[in-house]
Amino acid sequence: MRYWHCWIDNQTGCTDTGKCLAVKLGAEVSDLSEPMRLALQRGTARTIACIAQALQQGIDDGSVLTEQQPHHLASRLYALWLGSSVMNKITRTTAPFDEALWLTRRLFGSPENTH
Repeated sequence: MRYWHCWIDNQTGCTDTGKCLAVKLGAEVSDLSEPMRLALQRGTARTIACIAQALQQGIDDGSVLTEQQPHHLASRLYALWLGSSVMNKITRTTAPFDEALWLTRRLFGSPENTH
């Protein structure tokens, strides 16, 4: 859950420095540049793999309760958070992140999973 809270902090910070390029460029550039699309695909695949690894560790230690395969859950979570980041830009509120946190906790199998 710390990762997702850091995601929120990163996307709602005062400056654009360090914000997720997949959020800013993904839809815009992917249709225009195949090399850039492939670079974004590689980067997002690495991020999803890291999330899947963390999920597997959580499953192993019992802090994540799910029957979903870690890689599938990681892909779903990344898509959820990427979409929430876009909606945050559109609405200029944290409501999309509040919803993403709520759903993420449920996907982890415990509403108490807040840290």
